[in-house]
Amino acid sequence: MKKIHIITAIIASIALITVGFMGARLLDKSSEPKATAASIEERLSKCSDLTTARLDYRGIIKYEEGDIQYINKKSFSMIYDAHIKAGIDLSQAKVSVKDKKITVSIPEPEIQDISVDPDSLEFYDEKLALFNWTKKQDTQKAMEKAEEDATEKAAQTDLLTQAAAQAKTVITTLLTPFTEKGEEYTIKVTTH
Repeated sequence: MKKIHIITAIIASIALITVGFMGARLLDKSSEPKATAASIEERLSKCSDLTTARLDYRGIIKYEEGDIQYINKKSFSMIYDAHIKAGIDLSQAKVSVKDKKITVSIPEPEIQDISVDPDSLEFYDEKLALFNWTKKQDTQKAMEKAEEDATEKAAQTDLLTQAAAQAKTVITTLLTPFTEKGEEYTIKVTTH
């Protein structure tokens, strides 16, 4: 009779250890990230506007207004500093998951923001006019012209190319948990 209790206790112990081991494995698997298009799109959309490149630019513009020298023609040169940000809107990303391959299609990067630092303005070669001397309006118009100039210069650089490359790196890094645990996925990032 004592042997039956010992055998029963051993079997019960083995059963409890097995249940504990299987439970731990199930809990471990449930904590692994599940790669579904919806879960990945949700993760990406939380990032929304992703700035992936920035250009600090120092420019100079020449401003003129009026046509008669000394009467209504005024002009000046202005040096300014601008900060240009480029990136993508991750809420527009499209995700597909098929056969252990995650494909993320992102929009083309675009210029997100151009800000001219008003504290950086330096004026040179000021020529004032007798009947055209409003300084506040001139500064506002010069700031607008500086933004246009900075936009042109940003288009001449490889800022958008850098933004696209950085966006792909950031997204791949963000989705790394899907490639490390359990079922390994490959990640491909494209633009649409």
